[in-house]
Amino acid sequence: MRRFLLAAGSGAGGLLVLDGPPVSGKTLLLHEAVRVARDQDLPVVLVTATSGDLFGGSTDAAEALVADHPLLIAVDHAHLDPAGVLALLPKLSGTPLAVLMAVNGATAGTEAQRALAARAEVVVLGPVDDEAVDEIARGLLGATPHADLRALIAGAGGNPRLVTELIEGLREEGQLELRGGVAHVRGGWLPQRVAALVRDRVDLLSAKATQLLRVAAVVGRSFLLHDVATMMSETTASLLLAVDEVLQSGLLVPAHERLEFPSDLVRRAVVESIPRSILHALRHDVAVLRPPFAVEPTAHAPLPGEVGGDVVQGVRTLAASGRLGSAIALARETLAQRVPPTVAAELHCVLAGILLADGRPGDAVVETDHALTIPSVTGPLRRLSAAGRLLSLYFATGSRVREHALSLLTVRDRDAGDADAVMAATVHSCLEWNAGNLAEGVYWGRESTKWLPTGPSAWWFSHTPVAYALKLAALGEFDEAEELVAGDGPVTDDAVTSGARAARLIARSRVLVQAGRLAEAHSAARAGLALAHDRGLRLLVPLASTVLGTVAIYRGEYEVAAEHVRRYRGDLAGGEAVLHSGQYDWVELLLAHASGGPARAVGLARERVAERNSLRRMVIEEPGAAPWLVRLGLAVGDSRMVAAVLVAADDLAANNPGYGSVSVSAAHAHALADRDVEGLLVAAGRHRHPWAKACANADLVALHGERGEDGGPHLEVACRILGQMGADGEIGRLMARPVEGVGAGGAREWRRLSEPERDIALLVGAGLTNRQVAKQLFLSPHTVNYHLRGIFRKLGINSRVELARMAHEEASSRS
Repeated sequence: MRRFLLAAGSGAGGLLVLDGPPVSGKTLLLHEAVRVARDQDLPVVLVTATSGDLFGGSTDAAEALVADHPLLIAVDHAHLDPAGVLALLPKLSGTPLAVLMAVNGATAGTEAQRALAARAEVVVLGPVDDEAVDEIARGLLGATPHADLRALIAGAGGNPRLVTELIEGLREEGQLELRGGVAHVRGGWLPQRVAALVRDRVDLLSAKATQLLRVAAVVGRSFLLHDVATMMSETTASLLLAVDEVLQSGLLVPAHERLEFPSDLVRRAVVESIPRSILHALRHDVAVLRPPFAVEPTAHAPLPGEVGGDVVQGVRTLAASGRLGSAIALARETLAQRVPPTVAAELHCVLAGILLADGRPGDAVVETDHALTIPSVTGPLRRLSAAGRLLSLYFATGSRVREHALSLLTVRDRDAGDADAVMAATVHSCLEWNAGNLAEGVYWGRESTKWLPTGPSAWWFSHTPVAYALKLAALGEFDEAEELVAGDGPVTDDAVTSGARAARLIARSRVLVQAGRLAEAHSAARAGLALAHDRGLRLLVPLASTVLGTVAIYRGEYEVAAEHVRRYRGDLAGGEAVLHSGQYDWVELLLAHASGGPARAVGLARERVAERNSLRRMVIEEPGAAPWLVRLGLAVGDSRMVAAVLVAADDLAANNPGYGSVSVSAAHAHALADRDVEGLLVAAGRHRHPWAKACANADLVALHGERGEDGGPHLEVACRILGQMGADGEIGRLMARPVEGVGAGGAREWRRLSEPERDIALLVGAGLTNRQVAKQLFLSPHTVNYHLRGIFRKLGINSRVELARMAHEEASSRS
């Protein structure tokens, strides 16, 4: 590495590739190389590739490619754009540029691997030996690790990244004790840093892959795929796609005819992520089913004579432990026998709930139909079956269930406690809301939450408070919305016991995102997603992924967001998701713009605007959506798209008087299109959603800039709102917006900078990150961001590369 950096400093150029699986330490080595290069006064551009974009939209990197002086370009996660890697290689010949890449070759593909091997020096990262691990540990500890600590470190499997995270985590949590130059470990529990590192990788997996990984972790460090398939009531062939996904993540590795975890720490982190009740049940299953592995004799044995409620309870128990496949098989096998009518109806109803949880509403409708065809079944159980049929039809067919829901509310005399009446109100509320009739949607949503169903219930009744809470959040009624989805709610059905809790957690995470409480939203979404994964609740997974994707975008973590978008799009395409939401389109639009600017986002936006239902749903759910789309249309000069968005926003506002969220959205959009400062001021004051309010203030900054006026106060307001949200990525993109009419004429004169600005400019020009500058000058990173934008305006520049050159010239003139 040092040889490569010395050659780079001399202008020899070259390409060095660090190739390794996820969490192998390649990013750590890349950043260490960047630090060393900066210590050697070698100009550095550090970028993180995004899917389909090697330089992640980095202006600095694009400028660096045409530089005629020694310069290091460090690219992390280059495997996300293999085509970009192939296009880059010919451009490096005969240039003084040195490029350092961190890449997962297995993900990049064979063609990219061969091209890199032919043109670059490739360092393949793998487990290091015990001597190297000891050296790393002594360097981090400043002491010799004791045997107990060395044993714990050995669990990292020679992975430098895991060793580093383990030791730093032990130190942070006070588990290390130094005595006589020897480091001892006090507790030995897994530090949160390691758990979070592994959990972040698990969160990006599909539901089936997550289930496979967690079952495997309980089975053992090394295992046969057949054994895990048996535990999951699956065939080996049905798990092949999930196996490929987990192997690509690096969380499992092949070992001859077996699969295994790359280290004990990884396996331990996966095990500790499983809720204790589920872990206990899984360990029990492992003890029962091995060795040798065989299906439980009581689960599928022939059923003599008539069966009773014990079989229904058995189905519920299997489903509650996340073994939906086994629960479905037992229910169907039982129904094939001689079953009393009441037991059969209950089994059909329970089975419908399990199928709905598995994202199969069409199959759920069939089961409820069977229950309703049993003449002797009357009363609460019949009404529960009718309610399940109505909800399943809504998820499966959408608006085609409108007349059926309305008839239940208007044609027959109803008891407000009837399960089918409650669900009819819920479904009718959702249909009216989606059609843009907000008053009807809110009225029936409120009514549905007042009616507590009498008699038997089911986990899917959580959709009643969840659906209403999401509507309230879209209207800015955050406190009432959060109260509706707090806690587990009244759960009387244990077929999928955690379904209600997972649904409420995920809904609460959505409410918290709209309220601008990103850290809490992230925590709730992850908890809900983990629960949904554990219990096989595929219905709920994609919506949780949209929340995590939104948070990642606001934080500037575009690669993470891209993984979440890819995951929920895969689930939607696979038919495993039926929860209706405008978030699937909205998050994808935000990511396209954040990672590639207007040019990348506009094509997708035009498609969504052309789909009337998609556009209406986004504008209803996101008060900042209409202004955002207008802003995008103006940026690319698409007047037709701007007009279509304005018409949709106006229609919603006109048809829903008294609903401030849609009226302020329309007003904001018009003010942008008309370049109306006063209108924007009013919109900024009326927005109840923090992100939309910050965007309105950012728009004021731009309009003032066009007029050559000072928009600083609005910039401060926007940054303060985004800072309180924890939206660092939004702050960074706000600071990077071009502002016309500011800094013209003599702006390149260094003397125009204030003394604090000069200090920041010199440090940034020397290659320090904003956080490093903030730490050195005792400022916040947001303050550094704010000043840096002002520095760029005054100097008439647009990138750190230009600032580095000017800072170098200034330092040279002083000497």
